[in-house]
Amino acid sequence: MSQHSSALIEIANLNFSQIQSLFLSALEFSKNPGRKNYAAQTAALLFFEPSTRTRFSFETAAARLGLHPLLLDGGAGTSLEKGESIEDTVLNIAAMESAALIIRCKDDVDLYALQKQIKMPILNAGWGRKAHPSQALLDALTLKANGRDFEKEKLLVIGDVKHSRVIGSHFQLAKILGYQIAVCGPQSFLPENYSGLSFEKLEDGLKWATSVMALRVQHERHEEVHSVATYREQYGLNLQKLKSWKSDGLLMHPGPINYGVELDVDVNQDPRCKILEQVKWGAYIRQALLERALSERTVS
Repeated sequence: MSQHSSALIEIANLNFSQIQSLFLSALEFSKNPGRKNYAAQTAALLFFEPSTRTRFSFETAAARLGLHPLLLDGGAGTSLEKGESIEDTVLNIAAMESAALIIRCKDDVDLYALQKQIKMPILNAGWGRKAHPSQALLDALTLKANGRDFEKEKLLVIGDVKHSRVIGSHFQLAKILGYQIAVCGPQSFLPENYSGLSFEKLEDGLKWATSVMALRVQHERHEEVHSVATYREQYGLNLQKLKSWKSDGLLMHPGPINYGVELDVDVNQDPRCKILEQVKWGAYIRQALLERALSERTVS
């Protein structure tokens, strides 16, 4: 566990009441994004891996709070090109005393070890294949904003579960909020020794699910080549496959989307599709996370 109560490295760092407080704060920010201002402070966004939605939503969140975002986007133009380690880069930027460090990195970086060495909280913006807690939170907030009762929610995750840091955070979050998770996809796409609920056939999974999340097929992480055509036929979502699905079902995707693989572009026109709404709530939940970190810093 992190030594900073406002840090977020994994969902397991949070309890039920803290999550509910973050949801409430995000909902309040959606009504008045500028209700809190922390001018003259900075937030360091250290993105050692590519990102669009997570990076820009954290930048948006920082701007709405009056924070100046300090952005490191990959290693180009930095001392990383001269051989400096990611750990040293983080520690040096931390020495400049930003209010928070927002870090996206690969598995080989130890965020918990870094957190022990610095005084400001780390917010995990995507950690290798380990965790992506703010994504799971924004997904859950999207469900909440659409009136879902977590105790009755059945989330079907379709696709590359084995390589997804998002689903790892959802497994932790589901235990706290009480929603059920099942996975669906080829056997080679599932984690080794997976013992949870799974569906081999998409139609069976859809019958069970009240909400669906399609995952990007991470071809770059697979050792064997998979047929895109076969995957699309068996697990890709399109309007025809969704025609008989629940009229009040909710469809999500954490992005980026491989159109024609996980889902067809026309699915975006389905009123049950909440993908862009996820992006909207992503900015607000990350604003809530930053505000939580700043509030603690101000009190201390």
